[in-house]
Amino acid sequence: MDRVQTHVEGFDEALGGGIPRGSIVLVAGSPGTMKTALTFSMLYENVKAGSKALYISLEESQEDLRAAMSELGMTGLDTMELYVLDIGKIRLEHKDEELSKNWLDVLRKYIDQRVRVNRFDLVAIDSLAALYSLSHLEHPRRDLFHFFGFLKSLGATCFLISEVPTGNNGKLSSFDEEFLADGILVLRHFEKGETARPAALRERRDGRPVAPALREDAPHAARARVLRPDPQQRTVPAHARDLRVRSSGGASAGPPHTCPRASRSRTSSSPRPCSLRSPRRSS
Repeated sequence: MDRVQTHVEGFDEALGGGIPRGSIVLVAGSPGTMKTALTFSMLYENVKAGSKALYISLEESQEDLRAAMSELGMTGLDTMELYVLDIGKIRLEHKDEELSKNWLDVLRKYIDQRVRVNRFDLVAIDSLAALYSLSHLEHPRRDLFHFFGFLKSLGATCFLISEVPTGNNGKLSSFDEEFLADGILVLRHFEKGETARPAALRERRDGRPVAPALREDAPHAARARVLRPDPQQRTVPAHARDLRVRSSGGASAGPPHTCPRASRSRTSSSPRPCSLRSPRRSS
């Protein structure tokens, strides 16, 4: 299976080589968890390896976004095939028409045209919350079902940034988009030196585990790495596998993120292999 690397040290190995190409991935987290930086970095690193990417910003200006990413070490953007669509600028130029437009349809038509003409294989939308504020969703679940189906039909790997309000009781999205996505990257804040404890893990309705919650201390995603802690210091059941992320220069790895033992199929008593299993299998 062809995969898109995240370029987070150790994480691609844990995912069996990266994210399956053509997937729709929800990047969820509360404010300040560097969702934009991580998503942009994944596009940036893959474009350097030969991909073509489209980053759609619905609120932050192209100039501000490029400046912020350059400060994080992602330079040379002017000569790369990483295109930023500044929807915010378009909104300001046509503010009198903003309320009358169905931005979900506008975005769908633009993405369809650009992906097929320019052959983008990576697409990011930042953010779903901004898109919902502009769209008239009379039937949200139905409208999003068709929007996700459209994205899937493109064949491109798509990243959708979802803002999780602080204190949202673990809810990752406004309309349960996690059930429509192929995978979820959850970014969380942790205090340095916090006592290690299992992080929240979610599974899809079909029983497949989603990606573990991903924590970043570093300003650049490439400076984060996945660590496997000392087995003697585990605070989770022995059957779970721990994944931790920290910056290359940091001393604290924060709480572990676990991948549960394979969930059982509804039609079979045999366990389903965990898609995040490490190369060394535990007994």
